[in-house]
Amino acid sequence: MRFHSSLLFAFLLCCQLPASGFQAEEAEGLEKSAYFAYVDRDYIFTIEVVSPGTPLLNFVSMTDRENNLQAKNITVSLENRQAAVKLFSIEADRYQQPLMVSSLSMHPRSSFGFRLEGSFGKAEELYGAEIKLGEEKFKLVPLSKFDFETLVLKVNRLNLRSPDFRDDFRVLDLKLMGKRSAQSR
Repeated sequence: MRFHSSLLFAFLLCCQLPASGFQAEEAEGLEKSAYFAYVDRDYIFTIEVVSPGTPLLNFVSMTDRENNLQAKNITVSLENRQAAVKLFSIEADRYQQPLMVSSLSMHPRSSFGFRLEGSFGKAEELYGAEIKLGEEKFKLVPLSKFDFETLVLKVNRLNLRSPDFRDDFRVLDLKLMGKRSAQSR
């Protein structure tokens, strides 16, 4: 009896290994997804569609300067069109109405999350996402659910008081992803 349970455990373990590897490889070729991310040593942005037509954006700013993030500078690609974000919906308390704002300050060494408001219809997945911040544009990449959840677990362990984020990146094995470029005028 003991031998069979060991074999069953080994078989289940072997069956799970290719699935994890396949998900990570599959994410590179995704055309659309409910999960998008950008990661570098200054910023981390994630967008997750949590229900039809409801995307959430989370950011981590590891810079020592303040930036102003404007809703109109965030664009998502839907199946047949681009949709600009109109407002940020910030829930301060579950007993209060969400606060709707068109911009917010990204403080140095901070993180924050909020709902994006716009004409997203009932989209369950996005085809792309871009964020313009100052003179730069950040293009987020699609991820599988597994890869997104893995990234979120790592990001939640970042120490925003760290004097050098390179150590955190190395220890957490964070990979750079997405594309950062100068905005064309």
